[in-house]
Amino acid sequence: MTMAVLLAAEPAPLYPFQNAVRALPPEEGVALLKELGYPGIGSVYPQDLAKYQAACKKENLKVFSIYCSAKVHKNGFTYDGKIPAAIALLQGTDAVIELNVQRGDDPQEAHAVNLVKQVAADAKAAGLKVVLYPHWNDYIERVDHALQIAKASGCDNVGVAFNLCHFLKVQPTDDLAQTIAAAKDHLWSVSICGADRDGKDWNTLIRPLDQGTFDQSALQSILKKQSYQGPVGLQCYNITIPPRQHLTSSLTAWKLPHKDQGSPTIRHRGE
Repeated sequence: MTMAVLLAAEPAPLYPFQNAVRALPPEEGVALLKELGYPGIGSVYPQDLAKYQAACKKENLKVFSIYCSAKVHKNGFTYDGKIPAAIALLQGTDAVIELNVQRGDDPQEAHAVNLVKQVAADAKAAGLKVVLYPHWNDYIERVDHALQIAKASGCDNVGVAFNLCHFLKVQPTDDLAQTIAAAKDHLWSVSICGADRDGKDWNTLIRPLDQGTFDQSALQSILKKQSYQGPVGLQCYNITIPPRQHLTSSLTAWKLPHKDQGSPTIRHRGE
């Protein structure tokens, strides 16, 4: 198996998700990220936010995002009661609220829109943005559906996320460039990982960044063409390699093409 890694001439900040260091206490996990050279952490669960904020403050790192779950039903919506408090803790930062909208009983689109409006209002009061996080097997699992609901909400602080592993799982035959181009004006969050282009499960769709057959260069070129300039999250769910090992190899893959600061080149390696 071979892999191709190519990134833009100047890499955007790459931050691991909380699941990258889930086996470690927050202080220890954040200290490891600082040691390895990461700028912070993202997709932090609301119930863990205060601890990660404290750990990041100690290490002079930042919390890039929190990951919030909600559910749409036939007669309304429900969401984690810890979300408003977590949003309040992030006031004055530029952290993003990632909203994962799940399926309840007979979910209705109107309630999904109302849910987004509610979370967006809380975020607006704190000066924050919300991105709808497409997730396999949830109510919002496609990028185009996330975009549809974001627009329907009418909220200027609601955008969408592009998550590579879920795109490959849910939309494997869709055109990558067209998907991202369509979301361009609302694309406020991107997460990547090593992956096999024809992967079927999380073992093949979520890997360290230096592994897999998916052409990372194609994605980075598309993002550059669409002028995406935000930070990039590193999805690490289900990776069983020790954190120090896989986080080191992923960051090396992220930075390697930038050493000469010349024209990007595709670099292939065999596994």
